[in-house]
Amino acid sequence: MNLHEFQAKEVFRKYGIPVSQGQVAETPDQAAEAFAKLGGPVAVVKSQIHAGGRGKGTVYEKDLKTVRLQGGVKLVKSAAEAKDIAAKILGYPLVTKQSGPQGRVVRRVYVEAGCDIAREMYLGAVLDRKAGKPVLMASTQGGMEIEEVAARDPKAL
Repeated sequence: MNLHEFQAKEVFRKYGIPVSQGQVAETPDQAAEAFAKLGGPVAVVKSQIHAGGRGKGTVYEKDLKTVRLQGGVKLVKSAAEAKDIAAKILGYPLVTKQSGPQGRVVRRVYVEAGCDIAREMYLGAVLDRKAGKPVLMASTQGGMEIEEVAARDPKAL
C-alpha cells in the first residue's frame, strides 16, 4: 500500500497521534487558500508523489530538460508565495533519487503549517521484498538524510 504524506497524517490524526495541521491543494489558488486558513507566518508546500527525496528533487518542464524549481518541498511565508510555488510544481514531473529519470508528475501538494522543530526523528514502515514482510524502521537521527544515516551508521536504525 502506498500512502501519500497527507494520507498517512490523516491516519495518524484518526488515532490521536499529533501531527502538524495541513491541507491538500490541487491548484495554486487552493494552495494560497490553504496557507491563509492555516493562519501562521510560515508553511511548507510539499509535493505529493510516491517517491522519497522530494525535498532534494528537481521539478522539470514536461520536456524533462528545463528545470522549473530545485526541490519539491519549499518553505513559504505568504499566500502569494504558496500560490507561486504550487504553480511551479503542480502538473510537472518531480525527479528524485527514487522516482526514476522520468520522475512523477505532481498532481497535488500538501500545505502544512510551519513549526519549531525541537528534534527530528525517522519512522518508516516499508516492505522488505526479500523477506516478504513489512519492516518498521526508526532512528533518532532521522529526517531527509535517512539513507546517508543508514550507510554511515547502520546501528542508528
